[in-house]
Order: sequence, then C-alpha cells, then structure tokens
Amino acid sequence: MITTIVKRDGRTAAFQVEKIASAIFKAAQATGGRDYDTALDLAKKVAEYLDSEEHQTAPTVEHVQDVVEKMLVDNGHARTAKEYLLYR
Repeated sequence: MITTIVKRDGRTAAFQVEKIASAIFKAAQATGGRDYDTALDLAKKVAEYLDSEEHQTAPTVEHVQDVVEKMLVDNGHARTAKEYLLYR
C-alpha cells in the first residue's frame, strides 16, 4: 500500500486518496458534475492501480496525476480528464 508521495520540490508527504478525490471532483464540477462519490471511487481506483505497480520509491505527484488521467479516460470520463489536465 502506498503511504507517501514525492512532491514536486522533492519533499515526501502522506498519500491521501481524499486529495485525489477532491481534485477529480473539482475537474468534474467544471463539466457540470456533482457526484463526489464517483470522484472518490475513481480516486480509489487510482490508489489500487498505484498499489499494483512495483515501486522502488514513493510515486511522484506527476506520476499520480498521469494515473488519474488514465483512470478518468478508461472509465468514460474524458471531459473530466480534459478539465483535470487544465487544473493540474
């Protein structure tokens, strides 16, 4: 299970699925979405995907964001993925 993430400045921080859900929800809101539960479910899928990868170190913020985009597109949320790209 992933417990930390490497931020852009090199510091490590606690991995929080809720932060991912919040970012997804904000992008969804930009397209008219109002379902936080869906954002949370997608964030959990991101965490599961990251857990399935073999990491020697904690994932970077950029890698997590790439996985978020992948999960959004793979789960039929292409418009939200586009907004997420603009958000990040």
